[in-house]
Amino acid sequence: MAAARRGAGWDFGPIFAQVAPVIRSADVAICQLETPLGATGANLSHGFIMGAPAAFATGLKRAGFDGCSTANNHTFDQNLAGVRDTRTIMAAAGLQAAGPGSDASHPGQPAIYHAKGFTIAQLSYSYTLDNTVGNTEHVPASAPWTRTNLYDVIGASGIEADARAARAQGADLVLVSMHWGEEQDQHTTDEQRRFARELLSSGTVDYIIGNHPHVVQRCQRIDGRMVNYSLGNALSDQTAGIVAYGGTVSTQAAQDGMIALVTFTRDAAGHITSTEKFQPTRVDRANGYVIRPVSRTSDPASWQRTTSVVTSGGNSCGAKPVS
Repeated sequence: MAAARRGAGWDFGPIFAQVAPVIRSADVAICQLETPLGATGANLSHGFIMGAPAAFATGLKRAGFDGCSTANNHTFDQNLAGVRDTRTIMAAAGLQAAGPGSDASHPGQPAIYHAKGFTIAQLSYSYTLDNTVGNTEHVPASAPWTRTNLYDVIGASGIEADARAARAQGADLVLVSMHWGEEQDQHTTDEQRRFARELLSSGTVDYIIGNHPHVVQRCQRIDGRMVNYSLGNALSDQTAGIVAYGGTVSTQAAQDGMIALVTFTRDAAGHITSTEKFQPTRVDRANGYVIRPVSRTSDPASWQRTTSVVTSGGNSCGAKPVS
């Protein structure tokens, strides 16, 4: 976070400045927020415990984001107070949130967006919320209601039920954020592929946004609907130490990411189709952690790593790089 220090406060504007035009070009822009908000100097991110200042939400909003998913393995890094603070801070900044709610009366999702005649619902799930190792069905004791954000607890059928409920509330599109897969592995797991197949074939989910591997994974179309298994890292300080976790790719790939630009089109009969373009990105850790858009000419190695992975496996999505 030191790169965002401005005197006694924080300014995240420079970090997002180069990708902000791409983010703002979307009718709805959604991020994956893998840190609780509200941290001060005493509890900022350290080691594997995440925490970011409230100003980060302002930075996201000014960059063009409309909301974020919040279900991930760091959701409870600042305990239940952090979950509640994150929700309050996001709302104050004008950001919506899909993920664990603050109490049993406020389930926390779906987040609802409106754009170009579409009502869009976003749902968010994770394999764990508090990094309980080896138990993907462990529910934080202080927040039993969050069981509904654990995909191994509710299964694909539970996610489909949530999607149907969102449609009953008027959603034309249902987007599902999944925190899944193996860290540092550009290959998808059996579990990722199984959930993607079940959800997209059910007809209840229109698009799956994947995160957690911290490297880019491929895009796949299943029964006419798409999944980006992992968008990689947008802003991260991951270093060579992550290799100790058995990663199968170079640490250079942990600095790569992508902005998926998915266009949904509805024809006269009400049938919805989707197409994807993507903007490869890279975290410039050496120069203030600026998120840089990557092109074939500006950073050929990063561009090639991201593009080759996204379009691997036959590129059933027909995804194309913006630059």
